[in-house]
Amino acid sequence: MLSFCRWVFTPTSMLILSFSLRAKAEEPLSRDAFVAAVLASNPSASAARALVLEAAATRRLARLIPDPVFELSISRARVRDDGGDTIGPTRTENAGSLQQVIPWPGTYRAGIGSAEAEARGLEVSGERLRWELEVDARQAFDELFFTRSAISVAREAEADARSLMELTNQRVELGESREVDRIKARIEWLKAERGLLAAQREETTAEAIVRTLAVSPLSRPLVLGGELPMPPQDWTIPRPSELRLQESPRYRAALTEAQRAGAQLTLARRSRVPDLGLSLFRTRELDREANGASVALKLPLWNANRGEIARAGARAELARSEAARILLDLTRDAERRMKDLELAVTQASSTSPAIVSAARRSVDLARLAYENGETSLLDLLDAQRTSRDAQRELLEARRAVAVALAEAQRLVGPGRPFWSTR
Repeated sequence: MLSFCRWVFTPTSMLILSFSLRAKAEEPLSRDAFVAAVLASNPSASAARALVLEAAATRRLARLIPDPVFELSISRARVRDDGGDTIGPTRTENAGSLQQVIPWPGTYRAGIGSAEAEARGLEVSGERLRWELEVDARQAFDELFFTRSAISVAREAEADARSLMELTNQRVELGESREVDRIKARIEWLKAERGLLAAQREETTAEAIVRTLAVSPLSRPLVLGGELPMPPQDWTIPRPSELRLQESPRYRAALTEAQRAGAQLTLARRSRVPDLGLSLFRTRELDREANGASVALKLPLWNANRGEIARAGARAELARSEAARILLDLTRDAERRMKDLELAVTQASSTSPAIVSAARRSVDLARLAYENGETSLLDLLDAQRTSRDAQRELLEARRAVAVALAEAQRLVGPGRPFWSTR
């Protein structure tokens, strides 16, 4: 019943999500809405859910006892005398037995413990898949948002360069400027046009990545809402000890592997006490009938599972060492990621929108002075380049914050708030 419901409701939920996205075609797509769409329909999210189901199946399987074995044999036979001659008619012989292996309680409990550790490892692997997918979705959304903003800057630069080229042509025709100024203005416009085409190609690629991650169809045209992430003014960088790196799926996966190896060691030790085999049988031969029971028990005298115990002990020690190493690596990476995030935030904070506005006003003043013949073309070109560079630096700084935040969230979780204040 559960599998049937899952088979019905999973496509239904995807269909509902698709219709809801189309119904909201006029509304801007937020980052959180896009992440929800990705987690609902991306194959990696389905794989994460499948790992959780496999973990549940692993737990159930460990608690099952072996099935009984039923054997039945039927044959035809005749009695022979000492000379080899047959005596009497052909008669039927049959034999049947029922065998059941009863697990030793200690071994049975150790097997359940090992399966539980394996199931937790599967669940952590599923969480890690979902974790990585969410971070990838956030990063792809921010990259598309950045390319859209970069197109706006490139389009504005191209419009300014085209307008300047037309103004310079008029001044040259009137004899107020030199021919070399017209050449410089045209070259500047060609550079701006080439920059706009490059920005459009980057935006097309970024949108294709976003649509690929979403799987479900998104609206056309795709309108984005929100802004690139930035911390508040009084934000302070968290210390690695505050990040709870022990909750990272990477470390938890290594920890569950160490626990599973320890459970395997316990299982190998408990397996020195063998399982008990019980059999009930009935035989009917030509000259006799027999009913009985038998007990089978392997004696741990020569082997006693010593080799498997030694191997399991070595694997357990290796897994514990690997978990400790991964935690150290996470701590080291967290230090680096926090420094990158702090540097990106510092640079973004120093590049304020007020600087961009001031640079834009300088362009208007330089253009007015150029129209009145009070300044040269080079002064106006320099003002335009300064304004364009300020806009791009602001965007690049905000993009660097988004990238640094995404890389930090890969360590500690996509939902972890980093913008804590003190």
